[in-house]
Amino acid sequence: MQDLRLTLKEFYPHPVESVWQALTDPAAIAEWLMPCDFRPIAGHQFFIRGTATNNWRGFTECVVVLVEPPRRMEWQWASADIPEPTCVRFELEPVDGGTQLTLSHKGMTTQADIESLSQGWPVKLKQLRVCLANSN
Repeated sequence: MQDLRLTLKEFYPHPVESVWQALTDPAAIAEWLMPCDFRPIAGHQFFIRGTATNNWRGFTECVVVLVEPPRRMEWQWASADIPEPTCVRFELEPVDGGTQLTLSHKGMTTQADIESLSQGWPVKLKQLRVCLANSN
């Protein structure tokens, strides 16, 4: 097991409320991340679903740990090949001209999972940019 310490910062030229909406609406999440049955309620268990690969079973089981609209949200993220879930945190900060999103993903996991998440999250944050642009 390795220590995952991924932190990504992205600026979006949209108000905090718009970015929050894209992070918490299941239809928007399906656009930028993957289809899911997410609800922004602490304790809600949900699944993110996609196409299985050699390195991924095709779904991730998550639990909403914290929801503080429109600034902070945290999920437990359970991969099949690790004994304990990792933690994904989204933090939004209003800045001149838009919103600064800080995404952090931390916890103990496999080297393969770290590589996959380190490559995957930047792609997903770019897709979030497209989703936000299309929602205006």
